[in-house]
Order: sequence, then C-alpha cells, then structure tokens
Amino acid sequence: MKAVVVGIQEVDYTSRKTGQPVKGVTLYCNYKDAQVKGDAADGIFVSDNLGIDFVHSLQPGDVIDIQYNNRGYVADVNIITN
Repeated sequence: MKAVVVGIQEVDYTSRKTGQPVKGVTLYCNYKDAQVKGDAADGIFVSDNLGIDFVHSLQPGDVIDIQYNNRGYVADVNIITN
C-alpha cells in the first residue's frame, strides 16, 4: 500500500498485558482508498523487531510502500521517495 507520511511518533513502553517491551514507530499516513472520498488516514505501527531501522529517520512528506502479512500486521516498509 502506497502512503504519504504526515507524522511520526516514537513508541517505547512495557506492555501491561504481557510485560514485554514494545518499541517502534507509529507512522501517521494518508493514502488513497476507493471507499473514501479524498484521502484515508491511519496510524500504522512498525515494530523495531522487524529490523527496519530507517523508519526512525522518515520525515513528513516521505512516500512509502507498506506490506502486510496474512494477519494484517506490517511485514515490510520500503521508501518510494523522500
């Protein structure tokens, strides 16, 4: 899914449910959706466990391609333009 980054939030906390650390980045993005008039917007969490280090250096305006696995979680992120 092609999306434009409009905001970035660093995430670093310990889950109350599992007691495990949660680290990563929430990318706030706009993207085209056939069922939405205009652009759709979403917050997309990218875990540090994926090993995609460049997500921490993304800037608003960067265009990315997000790949999801069969469970609907982010599997990969690629930069289209920055």
